[in-house]
Amino acid sequence: MVAALVGVAACSDLTQPEGLTDLDVAQDLALSSGDAVVGDVLDLIGNEVFGGLGAPVAGARESPAELVVTRSRTCYDGSGNVQTECNRLTTASMRIQWTVDGTRQTDNFTAAIHHARDATISGLLGEETSRTHNAVGTSDDTTSFQREGLNKNVAESSVDSVRNVVFNLPHATNPWPVSGSIVRHVNATITITGPRTETRTVSRRVEVTFPPDAQGNVPIKIGDVTCTLNLVTRKVVNCSA
Repeated sequence: MVAALVGVAACSDLTQPEGLTDLDVAQDLALSSGDAVVGDVLDLIGNEVFGGLGAPVAGARESPAELVVTRSRTCYDGSGNVQTECNRLTTASMRIQWTVDGTRQTDNFTAAIHHARDATISGLLGEETSRTHNAVGTSDDTTSFQREGLNKNVAESSVDSVRNVVFNLPHATNPWPVSGSIVRHVNATITITGPRTETRTVSRRVEVTFPPDAQGNVPIKIGDVTCTLNLVTRKVVNCSA
């Protein structure tokens, strides 16, 4: 099922009306996917807290309070054996499965969110100086917002992956990843109402890569368009092909 969805989600359009340009599509998907990626990053930190790997980072949050996050965990020793109890020094890796459900409302948009993830955290044995996160999952989100006098509704499903996302420690001075990426293979239907009515169905590969400077500004690529995503404000700017 996942492979089939990924195959469908090549950079192609199923319908291509003249009104909604490729740049418009990229900006719309950057808003919804950018918010989802920031949510994933914060949930990765939340996974560490859930796994007993440390206290929350000051000023950082998991998914907003209006979203329901459900987690389970399994811990493994250095030989890959399941541990009856997780241990800060003897646990080598951890598997965490989690879901996020609910409605998120901001000044700029409203989103109905349904995410499922299956993740691992590695590099935990002993007194670690960094942690590596990997995950696969799916998302079904609907985002509504206004742009340039138009009402827009973006209904999207995606196959998602967290690829070798590394956090240096401690989080207090290293709040953002220093390497790795998050990839979303998105199938979306964008519906416009207002002065004009239009619907466009698209598929795009969305990728966020994390630079070593870890300052919170990261490139987000939607098909052939690249923008800048701020991990603190979740705003997307400077989109260009």
